[in-house]
Amino acid sequence: MKKALLAFTLCGTLIPGVALAEWPEKPITIIVPWAAGGNTDTVARLAAKGLQEELGVNVNVVNKTGGSGVVGHDAVKSAKADGYTLGIATVEIALMHHQGMTKLTYEDYTPITRLAVIYGGLQVSKSSQFKNAQEVIEFAKANPGKLKASGSGLNSIWHLNNIGMLRSAGLSDDAIRFIPTQGASAALQELASGGIDIVTSSPGEADSMVKAGLVNNLAIMSAERSPFYADVPTFKEATPNDWELQAWNMLVAPAGLDKNVQEKLIDAMKKVYAKGELASFANKQGFEVIELYGDDAHNFMASEDKKFGEILKK
Repeated sequence: MKKALLAFTLCGTLIPGVALAEWPEKPITIIVPWAAGGNTDTVARLAAKGLQEELGVNVNVVNKTGGSGVVGHDAVKSAKADGYTLGIATVEIALMHHQGMTKLTYEDYTPITRLAVIYGGLQVSKSSQFKNAQEVIEFAKANPGKLKASGSGLNSIWHLNNIGMLRSAGLSDDAIRFIPTQGASAALQELASGGIDIVTSSPGEADSMVKAGLVNNLAIMSAERSPFYADVPTFKEATPNDWELQAWNMLVAPAGLDKNVQEKLIDAMKKVYAKGELASFANKQGFEVIELYGDDAHNFMASEDKKFGEILKK
């Protein structure tokens, strides 16, 4: 009986180690909280393709939409933290709980790596009286509430870009009135037709209209100039004010993922990045892929949560 008990005890201690060493043994699912076909979905599918090649198991993408991103983010958080369910957490995870939409926060996830980074910007129509970002700020200061802006819906990332830009200049949130639209494309169309005065979406979203001679980029909300828009000054270069903003998405697992599994995923993603396919796609769409792993990724999400929390609480 003692020998049998000893054998059982040894098996009990060894089985978790064996299972861990063999991970992954079955297909992996990546949950995307947004619809198929968008940039987030495409980046997720490229990451899935790369992980499948590196890990030797099928990696499938499932779109779980609804609730302005809440449904998909919650599905990732609620999954078992065994490495077989991953997800794409987007910048909305730093917004939604501050808006009372959900209790989900960045702490509900184990970050693997940041994927895409999309910087905010400032656009005007080609016929605009404004030739640089400082002229926009000065006009808003002298004529509060007269200018109209858009970029997407209320309390969206591009609305917050407008608010942060104004606050950095010491102006009130309504010094430039924000008019909600159904996304950046609709806002840019409205800009070109003269319905609004500025748009605060990304240079990438405005790129086709800039090339068509309908819109001008006045600034990008990044620390340094983008290599894809080298002639567009940063907001800090164009004005005396310091403001940066970026939309982003992150490959994550549910909180509590085993450290060894996390490291295997990180190592696999480093190899995926090295192949260049992710970066090539992002660059063609006018945004960047900027790697950030593990603890650094966690700290980034925490800082973004604090930043947007401060904006939204006011």
